[in-house]
Amino acid sequence: MSSGLTPTQIFQQRQDFERGLLAVILDQGRRSGFERMGRVAQTIGAVLPPSSAWALLARWLSALASQRLVLTSESLELLRQVGKTLKNLDRQAQQTPEADQLMPLDVAFLVAPLSAALQDSDATAEVDAAEWSKLLHQLQTTTQMEELQAAFARVAEFAAALNWRDAIEISGAQTNLLDRLLDGTLTKAPEHVEVFGDAKTLLVGLKLPVTQANETQIDDKQYERVIERADVLASGGEFALDDEAPENAEDALVQVQLATVLDMLPDLLEAYREQVEREQVEERPVQLELEADLQAVARAAERLRGKLADLT
Repeated sequence: MSSGLTPTQIFQQRQDFERGLLAVILDQGRRSGFERMGRVAQTIGAVLPPSSAWALLARWLSALASQRLVLTSESLELLRQVGKTLKNLDRQAQQTPEADQLMPLDVAFLVAPLSAALQDSDATAEVDAAEWSKLLHQLQTTTQMEELQAAFARVAEFAAALNWRDAIEISGAQTNLLDRLLDGTLTKAPEHVEVFGDAKTLLVGLKLPVTQANETQIDDKQYERVIERADVLASGGEFALDDEAPENAEDALVQVQLATVLDMLPDLLEAYREQVEREQVEERPVQLELEADLQAVARAAERLRGKLADLT
């Protein structure tokens, strides 16, 4: 354990973390983005006691990189808060002589949620969590009925191997409805698209079963909205819901992604302005990096705003 980090080192760690987070949000080199943030956590953890939450953060990011854990809106919000912690540390460092070193603060707010997530990851190590993450990604990015039918069928096959009743019933009901739509028995309508979306959301919220004797994770309202409604629609009937639509997990994730991108924008603009004002030749590469970051953030914000509008 060293005596701390210099202001330049802190700036570099903050920049690396933000670029890793941006890669995850843009879904461009997501694994390398998690790994980049993990290296930052390791670097900061090295100057703190071994029991610090930064070491726990490095383990958690490694699990995300290897797809043993799935990125959710809650986990993205935690990464956003870590980014804010680094931003505050960098602001403090800017007021510190370069020769001095600062000791980063621990991120104790991570201990409870990360410990729980890693315990779940360890408990489900015998099942193919990477395959489940891949299947969820396919579901979230598929809209064509033929492809959606194949995606739900793969989920059903995966769930059957684990005797995972919840996922079997959800995917089976959707596959049955898709069969009726694809063979022309039914005509595609908004309520069909809605039930498929609700099924995707419900699957994303499920945890992989630890044992073959797994307990249901679906309550009565969810069963009615996703499984019973799909069965009734497949038979050609109508199904009126008297409750409000549940919070969409994808909607929540996009909102946190957009908020995170917008968090980065003011400081990137300020850094870019300061570099342009200096107009020193040796800083030209830094200007180019900042300009690239700004363009990436702007594109991400525009894409996420559009996606959020589509979801609402």
